[in-house]
Parts: sequence; C-alpha cells; structure tokens
Amino acid sequence: MKKLTCILTTVCVLGIVSAKAQIQDFKYRRSSLAMILIDANGFENKDIILNSWNNYPFPDKYNKHDISVKTITLGSGEDTLDTKAIVSLVQGKTDIKEEIEKAIKEQQVAKQLVATWFNRSADGKFDTKLIEERGFYNASELDVSIAQQQSKGIGSLADAGEELINNTFVTFTQFTFFKNEIVAAVIRDIALIAAEKIPNAIGQIAAKKALEIAYNKTKDGYSLFSKTWLYKLTWNDSIATVFYEELWDNPAAFDSSDIFKLELVGSQKNTSVILFAGDKTKEQIIDKVEVRNIDNVFAELQKDHDVFKPKVPVLTVSPLTAKIGMKEGLKGGEKFEVLEITQDPNTGRTKYVSVGKTAVDKKLVWDNRYNAGEAPEVEVKDKEGNPITATTFKEVKKAQPGMLLKQVK
Repeated sequence: MKKLTCILTTVCVLGIVSAKAQIQDFKYRRSSLAMILIDANGFENKDIILNSWNNYPFPDKYNKHDISVKTITLGSGEDTLDTKAIVSLVQGKTDIKEEIEKAIKEQQVAKQLVATWFNRSADGKFDTKLIEERGFYNASELDVSIAQQQSKGIGSLADAGEELINNTFVTFTQFTFFKNEIVAAVIRDIALIAAEKIPNAIGQIAAKKALEIAYNKTKDGYSLFSKTWLYKLTWNDSIATVFYEELWDNPAAFDSSDIFKLELVGSQKNTSVILFAGDKTKEQIIDKVEVRNIDNVFAELQKDHDVFKPKVPVLTVSPLTAKIGMKEGLKGGEKFEVLEITQDPNTGRTKYVSVGKTAVDKKLVWDNRYNAGEAPEVEVKDKEGNPITATTFKEVKKAQPGMLLKQVK
C-alpha cells in the first residue's frame, strides 16, 4: 500500500507563510467535539442564559462535530430548584450522571457521532469525505481500504480511527442561576448552630457577629453554577472491524447495532458571581460571565485529563509563540512539549515525536478571554509596546513553525 499522500511530517500542518516568515491559518488534526445542554430545571433569567449558551463561540481548538441532539431534558425541565437542592448542587452532593447516561442510550448519541464521521445520508449510505477533510487523507486510498472491507493492517483507516474517530468527545452541561443570599443564608444558619454550642458567652457573641458580617458580604448579587460531564467515543480495532465489514453496506444492521458507546472521562463544576452594576445591560453581564464560566470549565477539563488536551501549532520560533492563552487557563509558567509530526513507515500511522520542552513566558500571556468585537481586559504588550496576539514560550532549538505544542503536567 502506498504511503499516505497527506502531509504527515512537520509540514502536515498546512499554512500560509507571510513576508515575516510567520505561518498563519494553520490546518491540523484537532480532536472533535459535540456540546449538549442539559435542561433539568427552571430558574431566574433562564432565557438569557440559554441565549448566551446558543451564542457561545465554539472552542476553536476542536472540530465542531454536529449531531441532531443539542439538548437533553431531564425530569420535567420546568421545576424550579428549592434552596436545599441548590445547596446540594453547589456542594457537589447532587450527581445526575445516571440520568445523563440513560439519555445517551435512549438518544443513541454514540451512534450519531459515528454517523456524522461517515457522513451518513438519508438512505443510510456512508462516505469518508469528513475524514478526508479533517485528516488530510487521500480519498482514493480510503476508498481502496473500504473496498477491501478491512480495518486491521490498513494504514489509512487505522490511522483515521486512532487519530480522528478515537478523539471524539461530547460534553453535557447543566446551568443553575440563583441569588447568592440563598447559599449565604444556609451557610450562616448551619454555622449559627455550631456557634450556639460555644460554652463561652463572649466567644458565642463574637462568632455570631463574625457570621453576620460574612453573610452581609456574600449575600448580594447572583451566582451562575455550571457542571459539565465530559465523555469520549469508544473506538478500537474490534469496533472498526465490525463497522467496516458488517455495517458499512447494511443500513438496517447499523440502525440495530449496539456496539457504539461513550465512556466518561470526568466532570467539572464552576461557580461565577454576578453583580449587576455599571453601564452594561443584564444580558451583557450574564453573557460575559457565562462565557468565562464555560471557558474555565474547559480549561480545567483540559488540565486534568490528558486525552482532552488540545494540540496547538507553533506560530513562530523566534520568539516561540502559539495561539493559546488565558482563555485556555494559561497564567504563565505552564510546561509544554514541542511535538514533530511523523509517520510510522511500517504501519502508516501518525506519530508525535518530542523535540523539546518549553514553558509559558509569565510576562507574555495572550488575553484571549473576550468575545468578537471586544477588547481584552488585560492589554499585555511586547517589548516594542505592541499588543500581543499570541502567547510567548521559552525558545526550543529544534522547534519549527507547524510543529505542535501540548501541555504537560
């Protein structure tokens, strides 16, 4: 079998070289992602929050993987949470994982992810156009592999499965919007019970006074609570073999198949405080807080789960820069590996070879935490006084534009 004609070395990442020898508009193999909203309860300003979610800028470090399921409703989707339920949710005592997985099965989310990968048509037929586009594969080679009805030992199909399909994720996000006073009052009341048990009268009075001061400081405004569950599509050689040999040309068999699954990677919760002040509207304030809330969730999921960490291309090498920044949780000092993209001549599969390690320059972290048309909150400038538009890293001798950066612990 001929080698893949897609570019699988350093120049696998395609771009346009400017007069300053900087590469722009990189195309590289990203993980794929679908984002699903959980409609589980009613709350104040729900319409504003849902509108903000619908307008949330999709994370550009992933390919948007569209499926028909955009929202799942758990319970009635209309019952407002009471105080006890809100406190339990914020404290992490409430977990709807079982309900989510029931919805995953009923709505066949995993099967929809696979159907999207193979561009399934209304009459049940598959093709490899999306895989060719995202993986930079040669169409004729994929056609030959499919025609042979083999997955094991066929470099292009095996590589596509490992590099693309196996890196398909879906998030389920639940929001709750509530007055801070609800949680503050509960915390105060619980603490007051403990204060009543202080044997010393003076100590008891001091403790109650401190609790009241703390309550008054925290009761104003609102909070937006979110929790996101991250799942990954399971794809391996045995599943691929069944798909290519038994399901590819048999729409009915695909429809009745139950081999496609999602596996839980992890979950992340985040609470953002909202104060309605200044000259911005309520909608603008909630939207900004919600975008920041979701960004923080993604940054934590990426930090905690290696499989979900995005790779980003090296933009320039002197200085070493990349289009990643505060939106992805960078503060300065984080460590990254510089990876060269190569191809295993024996298997035809993509390999990532480390050519060095680097760290984020603490003084030159790009603030990309803003929506289109807005200015960054923190305007960081380079030595020449120009606003920076990419994060700077410590230089690596072997680094080349188009190599990839991946964060390490």
